[in-house]
Order: sequence, then structure tokens, then C-alpha cells
Amino acid sequence: MTKDKALTGAAGAYYVGFRLSAMGYAVGLTTHGTRAIDMFVANPDTGKSITIQTKTMLNAFVPSKKWEPYWKWRVGTSPQPPCKTFFYAFVDLRNDQSQTPDVFIVPSVRLLPPLLEVYPEPEKEPAKDVWCVIYEKDALKYKNNWDVIRDALA
Repeated sequence: MTKDKALTGAAGAYYVGFRLSAMGYAVGLTTHGTRAIDMFVANPDTGKSITIQTKTMLNAFVPSKKWEPYWKWRVGTSPQPPCKTFFYAFVDLRNDQSQTPDVFIVPSVRLLPPLLEVYPEPEKEPAKDVWCVIYEKDALKYKNNWDVIRDALA
């Protein structure tokens, strides 16, 4: 069965929305194709809100032998400007429907090098291809760290 990129992206967004709803937050997913924001999240008790952009890969993990193992997601041609209420949720579906996805939560103000890598696209200079790369040594800071969102909404 061919994997559809739109369905992969939707799976990640709905999974993040599910987790946040289960934590007691009000979650509103944007319509498909909305630029930069995939969901709005609000704490009904405090009135605080944030926005999240999800990036999903079927298998983001790269068991590199040359470097240490890492996870990698394409951000686009340029990341959104940093904002204290804007977060990225990088979802790894782990290429296995029987496994729980991993979600790496990165505040946009922290999406800077070395987490951010830019590659030239030879056919489209000067456009760049921007990726988030999280090395295994840094994974615990972001992997399934829902407290970052809890703190922002407290």
C-alpha cells in the first residue's frame, strides 16, 4: 500500500490533538492547507493559549553509523519566526502502527542550530531546505516532553 504524505501528516496532527485533549486542553485543528499553524490549544482554566505546527514522518529515526543516531523532519523552506506561544510537535510514527508514536516538542524559540539544519537545493538556488535534526544525546529534552506545553498553558 502506497503511503500518502497528507494522511501521514494528518495522523501526526490528530495524534497530538488527541494527547492534548486527553490532558484536558481545548484543541482546535485548522483546515488542511492552513499555513504554519496546525492547531490552537487553550487551557480553559487559565485562558492561556498556544499554537502548534506538527511535522510527521513515518520513520524519522536514522540509525547513523557515521554520526550518532538522530531523528529528522523537514520543516520547509524556512521556519516560522520564533514566538514564545508557538511550538513545533515533531511526530515519529515509528513505521509501525502497533507502536505508540513519539512526539518531540520544541518551542519555536529553541528551533535554532544545531537543531536546525539548512541544505541548498541545487535546482532552486537560493531556496533552502530546512530540517529539524535531534540527536540521540539531546532526545530526552524534547521526546514526549508534554511538560513544555503544560508549563506554557499554566
